[in-house]
Amino acid sequence: MSEETKHIEIPKAKKKLGWFGRITLWLNWFVIVGLGLACLSPFVSPSVFWPLAFFGLMHPVFVLLNFLFLLWWTIRWRKQAFYTLAILLLSIPYYGQQFRFHFGSRDKAPANAFTCMSYNVKLFDLYNWSGNKKTRGKMFSLIEKQKPDLLNLQEFFNQDSGAFRNLDSLKKLLHLPFVHVEYTISLHKDDHWGVVTFSKYPIVNSGKIVFNNRNNNICIYTDVVIEKDTVRIYNMHLQSVSFGYSDYKFLDKVYNGEDADSEVESSKNILRRLKRAFIKRAGQAESIAAHIASSPYPVIVCGDFNDAPVSYSYKTISSGLQDAYIESGTGFGKSFSNPFPIPRIDYILHSPTFNAWEFEVLKQENLSDHYPVVCRMSKK
Repeated sequence: MSEETKHIEIPKAKKKLGWFGRITLWLNWFVIVGLGLACLSPFVSPSVFWPLAFFGLMHPVFVLLNFLFLLWWTIRWRKQAFYTLAILLLSIPYYGQQFRFHFGSRDKAPANAFTCMSYNVKLFDLYNWSGNKKTRGKMFSLIEKQKPDLLNLQEFFNQDSGAFRNLDSLKKLLHLPFVHVEYTISLHKDDHWGVVTFSKYPIVNSGKIVFNNRNNNICIYTDVVIEKDTVRIYNMHLQSVSFGYSDYKFLDKVYNGEDADSEVESSKNILRRLKRAFIKRAGQAESIAAHIASSPYPVIVCGDFNDAPVSYSYKTISSGLQDAYIESGTGFGKSFSNPFPIPRIDYILHSPTFNAWEFEVLKQENLSDHYPVVCRMSKK
């Protein structure tokens, strides 16, 4: 009887990562931690630890990079894919703040709904940034087409006499007789910079929240009577980063892959400006949130927050409110017309006593550096 030799096959050890694989692994861990910090940023005031706010601003970038790493590790059948998937799943609550997709047809607003619009008009192209003298007229036409019942403008400019008598022109054009305007800067007695709220409805009270800074930032509130109910409208322009020409030139070169001179100094300057803006916005947001909490009426909050949805400012102001974009918007809500991956920074929020319908970002190129946001609203 012959004995059969048994051959036991020993499984081969998994091939170790080479130098490229190790670098990829470390980069993956960096973007995993980066996305985790981004998700944490809305809960920590920049005045306590400002770098977190930068990670929140870059949230979409970290999501995209983690998704690419997930595909890479899945194809290579590595367990690192599970860690990447885990952080992507943990950040799910923030996806809907930056991208909305509605299945089927969207509900139309009821007949009694009113139109609310918010727009940073960049002084109606006062200094001819666009290089087109017809820009102001185009912006007027864009606003008129929407037929807003409540119109909130930031970076508003008005002259008492001259070619830019925007206050009177818009009142007549839009048939909005009630106006609350507050100026932060006035020069030569006739030239004024600030924010303004136009209303179809009677204004019964108004006021402002003044921030402790020298910039053109302010928040106003306007109490209007809509169908016998008083509603408080907030219109705000929060602290901007205030990049200079050299900063934008440097960022354009980086974006286009060109050689940028003095990279270190330019980067430091941009970080300094970001830090200052993050910290100032945090204080402004806290002041506004406290004022909203004390309002005796339902509120509608409009304005240029100069901050992303994954931020301390947005979370602070929107606490207890609903976001019109989340309710009825679709696609990317990007409202700042630049090539960088910064999501929406212009918002319409409201008390739960309202419903929002047909939210839109009106992406008209070469007018302002912001796109106007508009929606229809009605009481529940």
